[in-house]
Formats: sequence, structure tokens, C-alpha cells
Amino acid sequence: MHLETDTEDDAKGPPILFSEFEAALSELKNGKAEGKDGIPTEVLKTLGVKGKRELYDICNEIYVTCEWPVNFLDSVIIPIEKSMELKTVSISEPLV
Repeated sequence: MHLETDTEDDAKGPPILFSEFEAALSELKNGKAEGKDGIPTEVLKTLGVKGKRELYDICNEIYVTCEWPVNFLDSVIIPIEKSMELKTVSISEPLV
């Protein structure tokens, strides 16, 4: 992972706005697999004002300092075997 440690503060841009954070949070898709923390996106989207503010502060601190918390860098990848069955698709209308 490359950190922007050599970037001047002016080149990083302004801190994230709370409204931008809320918009990004609301755009998260439901029903996706949880991360290593086990927190589903549905829980993040239902946080109250205090919870959203805490998460927002963490995101802004990461952005401003360009440093990820060590436990944020851990991940678990589980390969899922795909079915090799072929499915027939019929198209009743031409694709435009």
C-alpha cells in the first residue's frame, strides 16, 4: 500500500465533509458479505448521529494523516467455487 507521506498538505484537499460521508454511507449496498470486523453494511447505515460522527471522525483522521490503523489492513479472502454448469439464455427482443 502506498501512503501519500510526501504530499504537501495543500495537495491533499480539504477534509471530508459530513454530508459527503453520509451520502457515501447511504450508497453502500445491502446484502454484501461482511468484512473481518463482522459488521454488515445494514448496521452501519442504521447508526445514529453519534455513531455516524465517530465513524466520520475515524475516516477523516485516516484521510488527513494518510495512516491506516494496523487492524484495518488485515483481510481474509475465501475463494468460492463457481458452478461450471452452462445456462441457456433466450433473447426475445433484440439488444439495442
